[in-house]
Amino acid sequence: QVAIAIEEVSRCHLRFTFRHRSSQESRDRSERAFGMGFVKLMNADGTTLQDGKHNLIVYKGDNKKMEDAKSYLTLPCTKTEMEEKEAPSGKNLHPLANFTPTKDSTKDSFQIATVICSTKLTQNVDLLGLLNWRSNAHNIAHNLRKLMEVEGGEIVKFLPDTLDALFNIMMEMSENETYDFLVFDALVFIISLIGDIKFQHFNTVLETYIYKHFSATLAY
Repeated sequence: QVAIAIEEVSRCHLRFTFRHRSSQESRDRSERAFGMGFVKLMNADGTTLQDGKHNLIVYKGDNKKMEDAKSYLTLPCTKTEMEEKEAPSGKNLHPLANFTPTKDSTKDSFQIATVICSTKLTQNVDLLGLLNWRSNAHNIAHNLRKLMEVEGGEIVKFLPDTLDALFNIMMEMSENETYDFLVFDALVFIISLIGDIKFQHFNTVLETYIYKHFSATLAY
């Protein structure tokens, strides 16, 4: 388990180094790493690393460069990412990197499984768009419609923040009736979701929000 402050996640990554295991403990301590793999915790679109299995590429190279993030962060970290970035000619796409990702040097992979535990970081780009609606105001209607396609388990984790976003849109964008109807549909969708037996234990979260946090006078 790794605990990382919310403000640090966007610029953090996890690095795994590989060393040969010796029968002598003293040699273990002096053994230099022969390979490394890494994974970024945040995607380019602002969502966090998806829960599940990830096949990390094991890069082999200079020991000192393995400890310098600048020498590898431009490289793909997973097999899937490498396949997406690979040129049709098979040429190296990363001439500035200090590791050379040839097929031979990256034939090994290391599988990890991750689970993100957070009520502030979402793995869904549509929910993220709604929560950050002020910085993406031209997409409000799109994000409100897309909310109703987001998996219920992800919405309930962010229930107070999602409700805040909906009521703030209603309050601050009151001149546009389009948003009123979309917000209303989204609220009905969320309340129906909480009524589902699978999410019924979030009823108390909804009630607490209504009685202690709800303050949208225009929507009252």
